[in-house]
Amino acid sequence: MTEKKLKSLADHNSEKMNSNWDIYSNNSVPNGIACPICEKEMMDSSPMMILASIPPKKAVHCSSCDYQNYRIA
Repeated sequence: MTEKKLKSLADHNSEKMNSNWDIYSNNSVPNGIACPICEKEMMDSSPMMILASIPPKKAVHCSSCDYQNYRIA
């Protein structure tokens, strides 16, 4: 059996750095969770960021009433 040729870490990182970064936008996005204050839909504040907590969490906010908190990622 022939072993699969794996790419190097440097090649992988280079490909990712040269990819289209628009798909990795860090703009707020709706998350389908109701705000506990006004019941409008909350947003993930920075979708590309995850806190290295246990469990991992993401920052959320409500555009309607300025509520802010964290959700489990």
